[in-house]
Amino acid sequence: MQVLIYAGVAPSRDAVLQFCTPIIERCVRTLTLVSGGGAEREALLREAASRLHPPEHVSVTLRALPGNAQTAILAAAREQPFDLVILGRLHQPLGRLLPGVRSKVIAQRLEPSVLRVQGPPRQLRRILLASGGDFHTFGDVSAALQLAKPLGAEVTVLHILSQQSLLFEGFGPRPLTVDAFLAGNSPEAHTLRDAVAMLKQRGVAAQLRGRVGPVLDEILAELREGNYDLLVIGAHRVASALDRILLEDITEDLLDISPLPVMVVKSKGAPL
Repeated sequence: MQVLIYAGVAPSRDAVLQFCTPIIERCVRTLTLVSGGGAEREALLREAASRLHPPEHVSVTLRALPGNAQTAILAAAREQPFDLVILGRLHQPLGRLLPGVRSKVIAQRLEPSVLRVQGPPRQLRRILLASGGDFHTFGDVSAALQLAKPLGAEVTVLHILSQQSLLFEGFGPRPLTVDAFLAGNSPEAHTLRDAVAMLKQRGVAAQLRGRVGPVLDEILAELREGNYDLLVIGAHRVASALDRILLEDITEDLLDISPLPVMVVKSKGAPL
């Protein structure tokens, strides 16, 4: 992977570097460390590179760019194609109230996939991939595989259903159960099962889970109950303006309130 990490001044800097160390060791081919503040921050980037201790085969570039963190990250991300941009919270809670400077805003504007580190740093052993069951799921799986396979992490593919979906699919006096839906013949069920099979074929332990209820509430409930280390969600071009608004709202809310790191997978050329 070609990875960009924001390693400049930020309250989350230590957590980001700790979280990224095993990723750099096992998953990365080229690494760019970026900071705002101009050339005087180069020493900070050299210190970050020393702490990350990248293997000899990893090409490392340091980019101490002018401007604030947001300006520097966006400028560096435009210089070359990246597979993943990793950053943490850039401001203390009071600063997050200011418009246009939050790492969430940067995550929305970046074209590459984004992994935002939040919560206590922990080793990646269990990944939760939330899927709507459409064809974008396979792109999300491919992105998750870039971390899961080299790190030996397992992946749970999660699909959230509404009660109405189960009643509609059932067509009879007795509605379907979640397990029956996931084992059924709907396009979503086929996609979800194929996604799990794709993970297993690549040597990654994987399972499929379903929950019923509001999407945001059920994802957060699964995170609390499942002892996961990373949430993977997709941000893709969608069919209608309403769908886009709903997708943006859910992704933004998860970036705000997820208790653990969130990786937002994007289609090329499709910022959230």
